[in-house]
Amino acid sequence: ARMYRSGDLGRPGTDGEIFYLGRNDAQVKIRGYRIEPGEIQAALLTHPGVREAAVIARSKPSGDQYLAAYVVAGLPAGEITSLIRDWLASRLPAYMVPAFIVSMEALPLTVNGKLDRRALPEPELGSAEREIVEARTPAEAALLAVWREVLGHDTIGVTDNFFEVGGDSIQSLQVVSRARKAGWLITTRQVFDH
Repeated sequence: ARMYRSGDLGRPGTDGEIFYLGRNDAQVKIRGYRIEPGEIQAALLTHPGVREAAVIARSKPSGDQYLAAYVVAGLPAGEITSLIRDWLASRLPAYMVPAFIVSMEALPLTVNGKLDRRALPEPELGSAEREIVEARTPAEAALLAVWREVLGHDTIGVTDNFFEVGGDSIQSLQVVSRARKAGWLITTRQVFDH
């Protein structure tokens, strides 16, 4: 019988049950959305400062997946992250904007000249030289504690950009909810804007 071509790989068991083995393409499911990393890569390559790009799904220690983009660009690493994030946000839905954008001198290749996905480095939270600014007011202390709890690490300061240290749109909702429980009324729009 004709069946739907889903892109999923499976094999039939002896009892007729089908065992799921994975995907036949690069499509991933993150926070309930099916995402084709190639679409994001194509959007990255439309940026005038990006010469090469790759997008892959990675896993956090909690098991949640996130998108990481790797770019070879003609701009300094410190500038490219926010420029590309804004570029993608104007062209793609929020759930398709990568949590991390890593600037590289060159993308790693296999001996056959193809992208070596396993050699792509794990994204780091900003540069090693960045200063972690601690809270100076009770409001900053409360909100910083919420950020650290939601993002699951302590290497965040009050001057960091939520999205550049691994935050995403779903986590921004968690920040708003937990901030309200702590007595601070903020909106998701404020998280995105500031």
